[in-house]
Amino acid sequence: MSIINGVEACYKYGKALVDFCQRWKDADAELADRVIMVELCWMNTSAQLQLVEMLHPVLNDEIRRIFDDSLAVLARKLDLTVVQAQKLQDPCSSARPGFLHFRRRASGAKYAWNQTVLDAAIQDLEAWQGRCKVALDLNMRDPNPLIDERLKKLRQTQHPMDAAVGAQGATATTTAASPLSLTGGIRDALQPMGTQPSVFLPNVVFETTAIPFSRARAACMQSPFKTRWFILDTLPCRPETNVRALQNDVRDLALKLGRADPFAFGLLNCKGAMRAFKPPPRQLDLAGFDLVFNVPEGTDAKRLQSLRALLLSRDGAPSLSRRVRLAQELATSVSYVHTFIFVHKNIRPESVLLFQETQGGGGSSQPGTCSATPANRRTSFLIGFESFRSAARDTSLTGDQDWAHNIYRHPERMGEFPAEAYTMQHDIYSLGVCLLEIGLWEPLVEYVYRSGGDAEPEWLIDAAVRWIAG
Repeated sequence: MSIINGVEACYKYGKALVDFCQRWKDADAELADRVIMVELCWMNTSAQLQLVEMLHPVLNDEIRRIFDDSLAVLARKLDLTVVQAQKLQDPCSSARPGFLHFRRRASGAKYAWNQTVLDAAIQDLEAWQGRCKVALDLNMRDPNPLIDERLKKLRQTQHPMDAAVGAQGATATTTAASPLSLTGGIRDALQPMGTQPSVFLPNVVFETTAIPFSRARAACMQSPFKTRWFILDTLPCRPETNVRALQNDVRDLALKLGRADPFAFGLLNCKGAMRAFKPPPRQLDLAGFDLVFNVPEGTDAKRLQSLRALLLSRDGAPSLSRRVRLAQELATSVSYVHTFIFVHKNIRPESVLLFQETQGGGGSSQPGTCSATPANRRTSFLIGFESFRSAARDTSLTGDQDWAHNIYRHPERMGEFPAEAYTMQHDIYSLGVCLLEIGLWEPLVEYVYRSGGDAEPEWLIDAAVRWIAG
């Protein structure tokens, strides 16, 4: 089955399924909820199908084969679901065309079967959406210039606003949008067009505020007209650091994140980077770089906290749905770091910032609660790039003995002299430890306050120590 034929078949069976579901809305409140979910899933799926149909001429051979197979599977599953839905139709419905009657005394078993059919349809649609998104993201890494030409035409003909964003890059005010704008945003970040301005900013003195249990700082720039807030993330130059390679990585990361939609990628939009120098008398020696991130639109930089702070708070565990959402958001953030061809190397709760809405924005006053933000926007963002590097660059095979860090590292990467070079798979291991921590809502690292007032990691949960020790 070709991509075009597969898309047409999916459209045919998907629309038929939605038509059947429309007739079930008045049957039962629980069924009505599932019908709405099917409609939302189909709306997202149809938008992705349209994008695949339009981009298929510029898909590489491997991605095209994946879509050939996955579209055929999705079409078969949708066809089967439609057949099952037809069997559930009340024979009496033919007396009133266009409306499906349900027997007043329908058995509980039949309603359970209806729910099973709809649940399977929702699962199939969501699974395909995830596979489609991954395949398109991978194709955006192809340097083929025809991809840029195709995206430009699509933006101009379908989404004029997307065309403007594509020309100028994402800003801190961009919110999650269509599959076209998301896929195009990845392309813009990976393959920027035209001459790019320098990402290195002149050194500015900010008024900074510490973020508890995070190395990042909230930075304020005041002027007579307005006050602007940023997030500073420091990348130190260690003795073993290749400064030139680090500078190139900082430039590439700032360029890519400078065009990134924070709500779509889970990575803060980057304004640029500043060089940091050592204090006198070595003021000419480079100490590191400060990445300057924009605060997402509609959020309050004075009302944010790290995921570690939330884990250690005594307010009780957030709802299960909120924890699942946090886990999904973190996984998405990590996947886009890898899509941008970097390894993060520091994935832990201290590297996740949770933003709250500005007062009056309708958001929850507690980051751990389940209240939805406008358009159900994300509230967590991955930072902590202090150890990141390009995935293509050689690693230094150095580490440390800090157990507060090592507990999030793969066994091959623990200790002062790791056994293996760092890869993306090691980031996935760190992500898994964080997901375990979020799911159990039990911090693996505790902090104590020293006499100087600073909080330091003190001990690990006994079970975690035994687990690491094998």
